[in-house]
Amino acid sequence: MRLLFAYYLPSGGMETLNRLRAEHLRRHGVDCHLLYFWSGEGLGNNTTGIPTIITNDDSEIKHLIINGGYDAIFVSTDALTLARFRRLGFAKPLIYETQGLGSKEQARETLLGAAPFIRSFASAVLYPRTSHLHELFQGMFSDIAQFSFDNLLDTERFGYHPVPIHPHPIIGWIGRIEPNKNWRAYLQIGAELLRRGHDVHLWMFEDPTLNQPDDEAAFKGQLAALGLSDRVVRHYNVPNLVMSDYLSIIGDSGGFLASTSIAEGFGYAVGEALLCRCPVVAADSDGVRAFIEHSLTGLLYPQHGIGIAADLGEALLLDGAFREQMRTIGRHYVTQRFAPSLYVNNLLLMLRALGIG
Repeated sequence: MRLLFAYYLPSGGMETLNRLRAEHLRRHGVDCHLLYFWSGEGLGNNTTGIPTIITNDDSEIKHLIINGGYDAIFVSTDALTLARFRRLGFAKPLIYETQGLGSKEQARETLLGAAPFIRSFASAVLYPRTSHLHELFQGMFSDIAQFSFDNLLDTERFGYHPVPIHPHPIIGWIGRIEPNKNWRAYLQIGAELLRRGHDVHLWMFEDPTLNQPDDEAAFKGQLAALGLSDRVVRHYNVPNLVMSDYLSIIGDSGGFLASTSIAEGFGYAVGEALLCRCPVVAADSDGVRAFIEHSLTGLLYPQHGIGIAADLGEALLLDGAFREQMRTIGRHYVTQRFAPSLYVNNLLLMLRALGIG
């Protein structure tokens, strides 16, 4: 069996998902190729030789999908690509997949625009076990085959490493400088902890090629307004496996990862932090509830509850026994729930149900 996974560019959670599932499906005899329309910084994470094609040219894509021997193609997020692949001659199953479309309101708006293409050209839809996505897809596409299950984490290679102890607690953040990732809340949480007398440092991990000029200008203005210019360190395009070192450093420093997104389909940053024994304080949203049971595997605060987020962060900074318990339970939980074997089994069952392979 041969599958093709298509997306805009290799970056963020989609790059991680495509690479991991291709690696693990290959162990079960499924040949997987990746197609990206544009190049991206995440290409450097592909160290196991997964065939990867970068092109947005119709003639090249037509040759690929007609002659590539694919039994099915997964199209992530961009419903117009469904129509494009059908126009270019691909007649086998097309699966429309989304891993997150912003807030519930943004997701609904996107899916309303995508609906004619999904109904006309998709053989099935796939999304993570996230309640707002389930509600939207069930309500809008009840006539199309639907599949929903957890993504996989790299439980074999990505995890905690003993590291030199940083002299100050670090508050980490992973994302893009854009509204849904809610970087403003992250800066406000850091500023509040500093105001309370905690000598925290702020580390941000980003792909700056995805930032828009207006958002970047707003970020720098907020940084200056909060007096954080000497506290924030921005790390750019850190290779995926190297992130496990940084997350281990954050966890051992006595700090935590702040996940401030308004909505997530599947919060890879949260899952990977827990694998590295890095506690997480997260804004309550569907995509992080898969990872966090409050006060057991992580801590949840209500959206816009900056003061509450600071209270929770402060509890981690001050209560060593509490944070150690959470680090241990959190790592065990994600290792069991998001094991690659579970994802592979679910995907193969989905393909079988669709008569593929």
